[in-house]
Amino acid sequence: MPATTTDRRQLVEIDGKQFLFQHGYRFGKVTYVTRLPLGKSMTVWAPGHLSASEVESVVRGDNPWMLE
Repeated sequence: MPATTTDRRQLVEIDGKQFLFQHGYRFGKVTYVTRLPLGKSMTVWAPGHLSASEVESVVRGDNPWMLE
């Protein structure tokens, strides 16, 4: 079984754009956030296991380029 399973993936829409986020481990708990559709490398990771509202805060604040 792969390390990332579909039951941990969640979609969230921010300003009409879709993002996929999933929980994983990279030096501790992290959340990977990927911009969809994946036309280029648009994945970032944030410490901790984030909720949908926290993912939106990361995208809007720490990585606003993902909204462009």
